[in-house]
Amino acid sequence: MEQFNAYAQWLHSIIDPDKILLSIRDAARASNVTDAQVRYWIKSGYLKTVKADNGAIKLPFTQIGSIRMIKSFLDEGYTLSGAAQKTEENKDISRSIHHLLSAGIQNIEHHDDKTVFDLGPLEDEPEKHVFGVETPEKVTYIIKEVSN
Repeated sequence: MEQFNAYAQWLHSIIDPDKILLSIRDAARASNVTDAQVRYWIKSGYLKTVKADNGAIKLPFTQIGSIRMIKSFLDEGYTLSGAAQKTEENKDISRSIHHLLSAGIQNIEHHDDKTVFDLGPLEDEPEKHVFGVETPEKVTYIIKEVSN
């Protein structure tokens, strides 16, 4: 169990999306769009970039979600400006997912064919935790009392 706790802490440290920078090409490949599309969306102000120490233009990892959302809305028939606007409206969902994954998982354990994620205590009953139980077939959730 201690090994999984250490792994969970390590995973939290490397998942910090503000520290992960991608080239335009890598961001495009990760998002299944072309380099030219990413460059155009940057030039149009729909994507945020940073300058790396070597002067190269990079995209923070968080922009992958924006690229994928823009593409998804374009595929649904939105114009580029409409897709960018819909993406902006949905940014809170991406932030919430990241927060849930980075701050919500308290512990990870593996038993037989199950991986158990401790998602933390209930607000009104801190001695009870919510657990996500992942098997190859499905994910289920249980509430269980934990000892401190």
